[in-house]
Amino acid sequence: NNCNNDKLDRKEESISYQNIRRQLMDDSKELNAVKEYNDYHSKVYEKANNIIAQKEFEKVDSLAVMAMLLSQFSDFHRNGNIYETLVNSGEILLLKNTEIKGRLQQLEMTYNFANKLERMHWDIIINELSPELKGVVNYNNYTAVQPHRLYDVEIQNIFVESIILTKYKEGTYKKALAEIDTVIMLIDKELGRDL
Repeated sequence: NNCNNDKLDRKEESISYQNIRRQLMDDSKELNAVKEYNDYHSKVYEKANNIIAQKEFEKVDSLAVMAMLLSQFSDFHRNGNIYETLVNSGEILLLKNTEIKGRLQQLEMTYNFANKLERMHWDIIINELSPELKGVVNYNNYTAVQPHRLYDVEIQNIFVESIILTKYKEGTYKKALAEIDTVIMLIDKELGRDL
């Protein structure tokens, strides 16, 4: 009986590891796409900041488009909280490898930090960018209505805030991807013991 129970527990544990691995692979794919999107916009914001700093007034049309791109930001969406779901379902008790459990908990904290940065970015868009750009750029065709205002310090500061946030998000996405790789490696080792 004990032997059968152990085999059953090990099978359930193995299924849990496979499910976690699958979800982590999905998260990795999503994070890579989000990171790429974030990196692109970060470069655009840096270019816009340089245009403003250099007072390159001949690039006002490009600057207007870049200002509209400030409303775009990376946002990592995942289907659920892996660690929290494991705890709430009681499945966490099936997992014998404490290092995997600890790393999943750490990954959850990294995800939460990424989401916090994304909420901060959204707040800047709503509370700072929208009021600043109204009447400055025509939202319909991205043309500058008040071109001189695109070079004001208020808009430059929004670009700078966005650059800082995109850099923090880049670091957090990289950290999450590295943590995912580590957990997947540990799960693969754990599953290899079943073969």
